[in-house]
Amino acid sequence: MANNDSNILSELLSLNIQLIKEKDVTFFIEKVIQLAARVASADCSFFFLATPDKYLSLQYSSIQSLRKSSSELNFFDGVFIPDLRAKFPRRPAETCAFNHEIVNSANVYQSNDIDLSFISNFDKENNYSTVSVLAFPLLDRKQNLVGVVQLMNAQDANGKIISFTEDVQRTIIAICQLITAALERQRLAESYSQLLESFIEVLARAIDAKSPYTGSHCQKVPIITRMLATAAVEETEGPLRDFEMNDDDWYTLHIASWLHDCGKVTTPEYVVDKATKLETINNRIHEIRNRFEILRRDAHIEYLQKRLNDTDSKENLQAEFVAKVKKLEDDFAFIAQCNTGDTPLTDKDIARIDEIAKQQFVRYFNRMLGLSWSERQNIKDAKTYSQPAAENLLHDLPDQVLAPYNHGELHNLKIMRGTINTEERQKINDHIIATIDMLKALPFPKELSNVVEYAGSHHEWVNGKGYPNGLTGDQMSIPAKIMAIADVFEALTAKDRPYKEPKKLSEVLRIMQSMRNEGHLDPDLYDVFIRRGVYMEYAEQYINKDQIDEINPEEYL
Repeated sequence: MANNDSNILSELLSLNIQLIKEKDVTFFIEKVIQLAARVASADCSFFFLATPDKYLSLQYSSIQSLRKSSSELNFFDGVFIPDLRAKFPRRPAETCAFNHEIVNSANVYQSNDIDLSFISNFDKENNYSTVSVLAFPLLDRKQNLVGVVQLMNAQDANGKIISFTEDVQRTIIAICQLITAALERQRLAESYSQLLESFIEVLARAIDAKSPYTGSHCQKVPIITRMLATAAVEETEGPLRDFEMNDDDWYTLHIASWLHDCGKVTTPEYVVDKATKLETINNRIHEIRNRFEILRRDAHIEYLQKRLNDTDSKENLQAEFVAKVKKLEDDFAFIAQCNTGDTPLTDKDIARIDEIAKQQFVRYFNRMLGLSWSERQNIKDAKTYSQPAAENLLHDLPDQVLAPYNHGELHNLKIMRGTINTEERQKINDHIIATIDMLKALPFPKELSNVVEYAGSHHEWVNGKGYPNGLTGDQMSIPAKIMAIADVFEALTAKDRPYKEPKKLSEVLRIMQSMRNEGHLDPDLYDVFIRRGVYMEYAEQYINKDQIDEINPEEYL
């Protein structure tokens, strides 16, 4: 052997340390093959990688005497290993790959069971003479092929070509097991990484699928997040000039952006999808419409009774009836408009809702029938519910309050802005807490320890008035503030929300500008978002073309 035992041991210990720390597996494999070649005093060394899709491809080659390395020796075409079943004889590396056996030939040209086409072409093209060959497979713990090592032309101390002895063979195979460990470790890490990413994407898609009205939010926020993070990293001047992200930072942000809304699995669909104020599982405006129908029918009956009793002239009675019907129609149209949440309510609107609610109709049927157990528990006087009674047109009844929700009709119709009441808003906000709790329960490795902070802070405001923790801008990381902007921008540009029409890009940027001015969004990142055209890069690919109107970026800085 060219190296004494102490030198070999020293290099092996060094390689063992590299096996743990080295991320570049290709570089590590080269180091192991080079050591194996030195130990065997082999002039030629090759490594063939067995890919997961069962191809054998040359990854490393070196010829010491010709001073040639891998970049100059790409002459071995990839082989699909199952196809070797019909091939005989086979090349040494092919035999190792297909039969999982060792090939050790003192003089390869005297071996009748070896396909010499590869070796003879190699010798001819490189003016070389191959004599001894040692090739062996590398198998993982499950006896799956990971690669083949092939050494050629072992030499003695005088440079004479000799065969590979059994002692050398055992030593070389033992050394090259480091390659098996490195490849197995890499593939295991890749498998776990793919499993994690697949699980994350499945969860995110499940959340999106849960609500047809936020059907791509979890998939699009990561896109905007990466665009803005890239723009921030590229800044060479200003407050973000020193902002950098390594590979672990990018991967952490990627996972966090996919999982930022995972807590929404705890939020009821009707709350997430609530398109009108009276909506629970269905839009209860139809129940109220039926009550108006009853009042109109009562008015018609009253009109006919007065006609029969001749209490007044036909013209006066008709005018009275028409006036009542017109008022009922106007009142219902107003209530229906309030239900949509399109326009913020005023104090005058609230007073009118209360006035309309005071109108009464007679209920004849037992109101206790058909109630659930939990609804019945809220009713203290069941007798009142079971007997015919006059009821207000609109009401907040005990059976409509089911903790933590209040489904009272007046309670919901009086929502000043939008369609979500206080209790529902709190439940929606709680999805962040659920997100944080779910992510904290996952054993993320150290390099991904910031996933919880990034994902759990996307509703925090830099002025300290966000939720759930009321963090200020100084307490938030830059990636967390990036996600906050991405979340807002996707929600504002979304075209799948039932409670709003798709907004023009100019309107979206105007809203975000106000949010920047009010301390919701980080001003430095907002500046990058506008100045570097991140909003347009996303818009051109992911929102409706008719939402993109003429934009002058300077107006939004």
